[in-house]
Amino acid sequence: MSHRPRALIAAPFTFSLAVLLMPSVAPAGPPQPPAGSCIGALACSGNTGSLQTDACVGDFACFLNAGSINRNACHDEAACDRNIGAIGVGACHGNSACFANQGSVGREACFEEGACQSNNGAVGEGACIGVDVCLGNTARISKHACQGVLACSSNDGTVGENSCVEDFACQDNAGAIAKNSCRGNSACVSREGPVAAGSCNGEMACFHAGPGQIGTNACIGDRACFHNPGPIEAGTCIGDPVGGVGICEM
Repeated sequence: MSHRPRALIAAPFTFSLAVLLMPSVAPAGPPQPPAGSCIGALACSGNTGSLQTDACVGDFACFLNAGSINRNACHDEAACDRNIGAIGVGACHGNSACFANQGSVGREACFEEGACQSNNGAVGEGACIGVDVCLGNTARISKHACQGVLACSSNDGTVGENSCVEDFACQDNAGAIAKNSCRGNSACVSREGPVAAGSCNGEMACFHAGPGQIGTNACIGDRACFHNPGPIEAGTCIGDPVGGVGICEM
């Protein structure tokens, strides 16, 4: 009577035992956020953008965000909710500060509630500081520009460095504004034409003015070119109101 070799009989059993004893591999979970990030209810729910440390802090802070978020950015409730733009270091602080923002946001820009909500333009370093300051803006904002409540809300013109400073300064503006211009409460509200450097400085200095161009260092003083259609030559229309009427007011 022939017998099968004992090694052949034991082989299937040994193989089965080895399979049973193999360590199980757990399925990979979602990637963990960087240190200090995604803190708050649904803070990063639905997020598809890249995150750095201390980012997205607050309820819904980066809910459905698709943009890249730098460190210490997007703080407070819904700060970058539905954002698709690139957010710089320390930017977008405040409730809904960059809610539905589509433009790139520079370092430490877009501070206060609703500062860059529904913004579509590129925002420079330290720009757009104030409640609803750049709400619905569509144009490029240079660094340190647009400071104050609603200062550049619904703005459609490019804004130069250090321009559009004080509440409502360039609200509903449609013209290109050069650097150091439109500084004063409501200085360039609903302005239609271009403003050269150092011009339209003073409360309501170029309020509802245009569409003619305003030259360099012109329209300086409260109500200086209030409702003036222009054009205004460089270095003209400078002075304080007389009897409540601006020097070149029309």
